Parts: sequence; C-alpha cells; structure tokens
Amino acid sequence: MAVTYSLKYQARVLVALPCDTISSKWLVGTTALREENEVRLLQYDQDNEQLVCRRTFTHAAEVWDIAPHPNQEDLFVTVWAKAGNSSATLWRAPPGSESGALEQQVELTGQTSSMRCALWSTPQPETVVTVEEGHLKKWAITEAGAEAVSSCPAGELVQLWGGALHPRNASLLCTAGSNDVQTWDLRTLSRPMGEIKMAHKQPVRSISFAPHADTRILTAGDDCKLRYWDLRNPGQPLLEMGGHRHWVWRAAYNPAHDSLVASCSSDCCVNLYYTPQLAASAGAAAAAAPGGEAGAAVAPGAGHAAPAGPKGATRGVELDGKVVTWDEHEDSVYGLAWSASDPWLLASLSFDGRVALSKVPKNIKYKILI
Repeated sequence: MAVTYSLKYQARVLVALPCDTISSKWLVGTTALREENEVRLLQYDQDNEQLVCRRTFTHAAEVWDIAPHPNQEDLFVTVWAKAGNSSATLWRAPPGSESGALEQQVELTGQTSSMRCALWSTPQPETVVTVEEGHLKKWAITEAGAEAVSSCPAGELVQLWGGALHPRNASLLCTAGSNDVQTWDLRTLSRPMGEIKMAHKQPVRSISFAPHADTRILTAGDDCKLRYWDLRNPGQPLLEMGGHRHWVWRAAYNPAHDSLVASCSSDCCVNLYYTPQLAASAGAAAAAAPGGEAGAAVAPGAGHAAPAGPKGATRGVELDGKVVTWDEHEDSVYGLAWSASDPWLLASLSFDGRVALSKVPKNIKYKILI
C-alpha cells in the first residue's frame, strides 16, 4: 500500500527541502482559484510509514513554483499567479514550529508579468535566478532583501519554460526554451554560450543535472520522451527513453546515483529508469579526461561522450531502461522530487492534490550498492 497525503486544493508544485539531510521533507503549494492557498511542509514519518504535515502557511495567490534556500529551512521563494499576472516573492517562515502567515521579505519583480520559475544556487546561496517567459534575471539575496545584479532577454522567438542551475558550478545555468536547451554563463548573463537545437520535437519542460557527471543533463518534454545529453557534444543525445503516453512535466536525476532517474507525466504515472551502462560511460569519460575530471569547463563541441554500451549486450550485462511504473495517481502528475536525506525515496504530486511516496525497488538498490 502506497504512502499518500491529500491536500485540500489542487496543486502543481512539490520540492524537497535540501537543507535537511536527516529527515525527508518536502514543500508543496496549492493552486486554488477562489480559495486562500497554502504552502505545506510535509515530512515522512518512517516509524509509522506515513506523510505528516508539520507546518501550514497561508499564501493568497496560486503557487506555481517553490525554490527553497539550500541551507536554511525557513527561507524560500514562491512563483505565484494572480489575476493573470505572475511574479516571485522571497518569504521567511515564522520561527519555531508555528503555522500561519509567511513573512514577506521582498518581491522579485520580473521584466514582464509571466514568471515561470525561480532557481536557488546551491554552491552560491546568495544567488537566485528567476526565469520568465522571455527573460532571465539574476538576484543577489542579502539580509536587506534582494538586488537584481544582471538580466537579459531569452532571445527572439524563444519561449522559456524552466531551467536548472548546476549543483556544483555556480556559473552554469541551463534553460528550457521552446524545443531547445540553452546554456548560460551567470558571470556574464548576456546571451547563451551554447545550445542544444531541437532537443525535443515538442517543447522542453524539464532539465536536471547529473549528480556526479559534470557535463551531463537530462531533459524531458511534450514529446513524451526523456533524453540524456553531454553538453560538450550537443548535436546528438546519449540516450533516449520512452515510457510515457503524454507530456512529461518533470524528470529528475537521483541526488546520489547517476544511474537512477524518475519522471512524471500527464498520463498519471511516475516512472523509474535505471541506466548502469550510461552511468559507467560517464566514469570512463572522466578517467580519460585531462586531470581525471569530466568537464571542468563546459563548452559546446569540446569533446565527445563515450557510447552508452554495445547494442548487442552480452549475457549478464545490465541494460539501460525503464524498471518501474507507479500508478498511484488519478490525475496529471506535475510535481516530482527525490528526498534530500534518503536517495531511495521520492515524492510525486498530482493536480488533484495527492502526494504519493515511492521507493526504489530493493533489487535495483542492491545492484547499485553491491
């Protein structure tokens, strides 16, 4: 029996709290049109096998994205929508274990009224990036509030949907723009330094960086596909995976293992993919690179990815592919996040407000560990 939790209203966003490495916690936000919305802090109670709401914060507008501070549990940015406009606000949760009203710190006002998402840098916790439909803005977060330090347009005919910041390289940003992926240098935010043209046949919805292979990303889109890429060789994906029957809203690398990926879709399903061959090729590429590091600097065309393995796999060799489909949801699944404290646990959120926990099967876990 799956562990689930039901919110009062419809919802689209679920994110893990990265600062808590002891217990599994997630923030979820609702998108009710006429009711007062909420941001809830959920925690997995392992002893009783249940999801528990630890805190509830009122949030007037619809919550479309949440970006938590990498080191502080009480600070996070929400991207919200109200009366056809969308923007972002930095909030501080009240002290202790109280629920109630959030304390607004500052609004991160965009160039337009179409904010897509906010990204909080892990290696540089004073940096937040807001992604609008046609604009990027870099913010410096201080005790006094927030200051916009640089911004730039996305480019002609580019409609941004989202993005991801590199977990270790503070200057690297990838955005999902129309059917393409753009790479940006945050030190000189002016125009893309690289691009994956036609990364998907339909709009790209999600980007995730590999936890260890510095130049590898995962993308997902409306073409129902997941694609693995090496940013040094953007002309061709390393691997393409199917397995969904409708748009893929989010796909995420496991925070500890390059060989595990989860995805969620409007087909009401959550999929788990296991790619030991592809992960092994990243290790081989790293060993062959100068200094033993793969991609100390990212530049389009700077190298070629190692192949993901022979097409005719020999007996005993693990093949890359989908290993599990979880169908605990009855509505489109928009939110997906791995636990920051337990790499074998992930949460998913469907539009009807249902949060479900899924665990990596033991046979896959043992293959990785042994």
